[in-house]
Amino acid sequence: MKYQMTLDYTIPFGDLQPYFDALRDGQALASKCDSCGIVAFPARTNCASCRDASMQWTPLTGTAHVLFRTDANGGSYALVKFDGADTTSTVALKNPENNTTIGTLVAPIGDAPGLWLTLIDTENEEHDGH
Repeated sequence: MKYQMTLDYTIPFGDLQPYFDALRDGQALASKCDSCGIVAFPARTNCASCRDASMQWTPLTGTAHVLFRTDANGGSYALVKFDGADTTSTVALKNPENNTTIGTLVAPIGDAPGLWLTLIDTENEEHDGH
């Protein structure tokens, strides 16, 4: 048997409101644990390492390094580590035709949810610098 279900769900931002506000502006705002110092991006309300709930906001540059990548008909995605963060993030790639391993966070595209990364053409940057 096959059943189709539809679910409408709204995620309340609550304590993570500053994170989502920054994300809409294409900025990376991480949470830093007061107890153990772990910097998490995406931000969390509780530390994943020590479970402490005392967190502070810390801005990141928005630059990330691609660890793994997958390309499919439905889009291209990557597991990345943002500079300054101790955790990894899954992002959608805005310009998957670029095959570099460094990118920058950009504001979500339209109403598309999640984290979006524009890959940087490092080859052209190197040539421009010489």
